[in-house]
Amino acid sequence: MNTGKLQNVLFTRKIIEKHCDFGKKMGLSIEDHPFIDIELCNFPNSVIEALKTKENAIWVFTSTNAVRSLLESIPNISDYNKRKCFAVGEKTAEELRKHDFEVIVAEQHNAVSLVDRLAQESASALYFYFSGNMRRKTITNFFNKNEIEYQEIECYITHLIQPKLNIDRFNAVCFCSPSAVVSFFSKYQLKKEVACIAIGNTTALKLLNYTENVVMSEKANIYSMLEICNEYLNS
Repeated sequence: MNTGKLQNVLFTRKIIEKHCDFGKKMGLSIEDHPFIDIELCNFPNSVIEALKTKENAIWVFTSTNAVRSLLESIPNISDYNKRKCFAVGEKTAEELRKHDFEVIVAEQHNAVSLVDRLAQESASALYFYFSGNMRRKTITNFFNKNEIEYQEIECYITHLIQPKLNIDRFNAVCFCSPSAVVSFFSKYQLKKEVACIAIGNTTALKLLNYTENVVMSEKANIYSMLEICNEYLNS
């Protein structure tokens, strides 16, 4: 029951002031402390040449970080926007659409759903899979099992960081990626009553390795996570 006292919520990534204001109106006091740091990689010349010459290849993205890395490595990205692209979620797709790419999005916004959609494509297609160093094996296992030709391009590195915090102050902790979950629980433990809010299914599944008190937001965005925090903490 809401007693009028602000509920303390920790986000394990940076959020913008509008998010904090939105939460405060619902009685949430928000702190944000990143638990991961992303390092974008420069593409080797051989990779850039392959992307240029393999015009019929299909491009696969599972994060906005992969798109950011691509844009930094290939300034003339508009020359490539006829490539067929797949994205794991709308946020990643939107980053590509800003540069006039047509993007097919997985129905359930996770790697398993993306693989189901890729299975409808020609088995003779060549894929470029833009990944990070901590990626799961769902997509590469699919390619290997079905003997599909692909080139994986590791285009960003996730570094785990653990800021020094008094965790007992928080009534809920919000997670936006599986890697943030791993980073957080490598340093901290939570009391059973502390809610862990997940931005999506993959993050929720990772949280279940550490706690049973997992709640998933209805939509994969910060506002939806804040609404779930309000519903859980102030009802």
